[in-house]
Amino acid sequence: MQFFNCDLHIHSCLSPCADITMTPKLISEKLVELGIDLISITDHNTTGNVRVFSEVVSKKGIRVIPGIEVQTLEDVHILGYFPSVDAAESYSKWLYKKIPDFEIDPEKFGYQLYINDEDNYIATEDKWLGQSAEINIDEAIDSIHDFGGFFAFSHVNRKMGIIYQLGFINIVNNDQRIITEVNFKKDLKSLEFYDNLKKIKSSDAHSIQTLKVPMKISMKKRTFEDLRNCLLNDEGKVELIWD
Repeated sequence: MQFFNCDLHIHSCLSPCADITMTPKLISEKLVELGIDLISITDHNTTGNVRVFSEVVSKKGIRVIPGIEVQTLEDVHILGYFPSVDAAESYSKWLYKKIPDFEIDPEKFGYQLYINDEDNYIATEDKWLGQSAEINIDEAIDSIHDFGGFFAFSHVNRKMGIIYQLGFINIVNNDQRIITEVNFKKDLKSLEFYDNLKKIKSSDAHSIQTLKVPMKISMKKRTFEDLRNCLLNDEGKVELIWD
C-alpha cells in the first residue's frame, strides 16, 4: 500500500460553468506541478471529454478514473465513477436521453466545448448540461450501479449538495457504505450523526487556478477496483487535506 495524491472531482471545458481553459494539456501541466497521481473528470451530465482527457493525462503518468456528475430531479449532484471509458460513455449515452432538449445562449450560461488531444475545440454541445436530468436520486444511484460504477454525494453542504438541498441524507440500508464529498472541515460536524459514511475531499475545480491536492488515498495500485475497495470496503485509508 502507498498513498497517492488524488482529486476525484474535476470539470473540463464541456461543463457550462467551467472555464474554457480546462483543457487536457493545460490541466495535465498543472497536475504534474501539483504532484497529483490520480484524478477523475466529472463533467455535468456527460462524459463527452473523458476519453481524450484519459489519453492525454495518462501520458504524464497520471491515472484517470472515468467519471460524471449527475444532476437529479431534486437538484442534487451525484458523482459517478466507472471501471472504463467505454462504461462511462455508455452511461452518458443513456443519461443524455433523460436530459430535456433545452438550448441556451452560451454567452450567458457558458460554453460547452468538446476538445481534442491538441487542446483544439472541435464541437459544441447544444443541449444544456447544467439542468436536471429526468431521474431522481434513487434512479441515479441505481443506474450508476447498473453500468458497473459506484457513486458519491457531491459537496453535501453546498448548493446542489444533498444536505443543502434536502436537509438530510436518506440512508435506506444502514449497512451500506455511503461516500460523501466534503469541502470544509466545518462540514464534518453535520455528518457526525450518520453511521457508515466514507468522506472524501475534492477540488471541484472549474478553473486551472482552483486545482489542488485535496486528499491522499492509500491503495495497492491506482485502479478502479482498488479505489472502490478503499472507499467502500475500507481496504485502504483516506487522508483529507485542509487548507
